[in-house]
Amino acid sequence: MSTLSPSGALLVVDAGNLFRRSAVLPESERAEREAKARLIAEATRLGGIDAMLPARGDFSFGLPFVTDVGSAWELPYVLSNVTCATPLPWPAVRRFDKGGTRVEVYGIAHPELKLPGCSVTDAGQALSGIPVTDTVVLVLADLGRTPEADVAARAPGVDFFLRADSTETLSTPEALATGALVLSSGARGKLLGVATVQVTPGARTWSDAGASAARAADVDTATARLTELGTRKAKATDPREVARLVRQEEFWTKKQAAARTALELATTTGGPTSRLSNTLRGLVDDVGEHAPTFAKVAAVKATLTGAKSAPAAAVPANTAAGMGPWVGSAACSACHTVQAAQWSHSGHARAYASVVADDRQFDLDCYSCHVTGALDGTGPTDPRQLHGLENVGCESCHGAGKAHAASPTTAHLVREPPTSQCVQCHDSRQDGGRFDEPTYRPKVAH
Repeated sequence: MSTLSPSGALLVVDAGNLFRRSAVLPESERAEREAKARLIAEATRLGGIDAMLPARGDFSFGLPFVTDVGSAWELPYVLSNVTCATPLPWPAVRRFDKGGTRVEVYGIAHPELKLPGCSVTDAGQALSGIPVTDTVVLVLADLGRTPEADVAARAPGVDFFLRADSTETLSTPEALATGALVLSSGARGKLLGVATVQVTPGARTWSDAGASAARAADVDTATARLTELGTRKAKATDPREVARLVRQEEFWTKKQAAARTALELATTTGGPTSRLSNTLRGLVDDVGEHAPTFAKVAAVKATLTGAKSAPAAAVPANTAAGMGPWVGSAACSACHTVQAAQWSHSGHARAYASVVADDRQFDLDCYSCHVTGALDGTGPTDPRQLHGLENVGCESCHGAGKAHAASPTTAHLVREPPTSQCVQCHDSRQDGGRFDEPTYRPKVAH
C-alpha cells in the first residue's frame, strides 16, 4: 500500500493482490482464506482507502467473491483494461482533487488474468489515450514480467506506476526513460510507501532528490561485492565453492549493470521537472495498533487457532515423528551428532516456536515454512497434524531421509543444498528482502 501526498493532501492507494498473492486457490484452503480476505477488506476500509486494484491474487477467490466483498465494504476498486459481457461495477479511472492538484488513478490487470466472460486489453493500449497534462496520473499495475518501460513508452501521460505484490522495495523510485517513476513498497503489508509530490506546471518528467546518491551507492555496493567475490574465487580450491562464487558473480554483475543504467536515468536532466520525495515506513511495533482493527484481527486468529480443538476423529493425535518419506531430525542426530548439535543452536531449530509465540501456527500462510516437509507436498499438509516435524529440520535442506536412514550407503541425500532450496521460504516476500546467501549460509553450515 502507498500514499501519494500532493501539497499536504493525502491519497491512499493499493496496487492489488491484497487478499492473496497466488492466482490459484486450493479448495481445501478456501474457508480460511475467505475469512482472512474478509478481515483484510474490512480493515482496509477502516483504515481509509481512495483507490485500489483487484489483481490476480484477489480474483483467485472468483469474481463473485471479489464483487460481494467490494460491495459489502465499499472498496474503491478501479480497473481500466478489462471488459466483460456483463459490465463490472467499477470505473476505469478514479479522479481526485488533492490540495489543488488533480490526480487520476487507473488500474491495470495482469495480461494473463482469466475471468469468465471477460477479456484483458493490452496495458499500453488501454493507457495510450491519456493526455500529457499537469494532472498527476498514477497507474496501479499488476503487470507481472511486463516492463513498465514498455507500457510507459506508449502512454507518455503516465507519471507513476505502483507495482502490485512486488518482492522489491524501492526507497528510491525507479526512473523510466519517459520521465515516469516506478514505486514499490514490497509485499505482505510490512511497509507503507509515502510519496510527497510537488508539481511544476509544464514539466514532463519527475525527479527524486535522493535518486542520484542512492543509485550511485547501488553501483558502489555491486562493485565492492564483485571485488570481494573475485578475491574469494581466486583463493578457492573446492570446485563446489568456485561454482557457488561464479553464480554469485553472475548475480552481482547483473545488479551492477542495472544500477549503472538507473544512475544514468536518475542524473539525466532536460527541462523543468516535478519533484517527488519517497520514504518507506516500516509497520512495526512503534507504529501502534488501530484498536478496532486489532480487535477484528484477534477474533479471526481465534477462529484459526480454534482448529486445535477439532474433534479427534477429524484430527487424529500425532504419532511418532515422521510421515511418508520424512523421519524427523531426531533420527538424523543418531549418526550426525556434531551436525545436529550445531543445528540445535540455529534459528532453524526454533522456527516453530516463533510462530507459536505469535499465535500463527495454524495460519496457512505461516506454518509451512516453519515445519519440515510441508512445502514438498508429501509432508504435513494440515497445521494441526505435524507428525513431530516441527521446525526447519535437517530434511528441510538435505531432503527426505527415510530411505537414507534405512540404507545410508546407497540412498544419499543432498550434501550441499542449492540456493533454490533456501529461497522457497527466504523469497524476499517472507523475509522482507533480508536474505543474502553469503551472510546467511555460514549460520547454518555444519
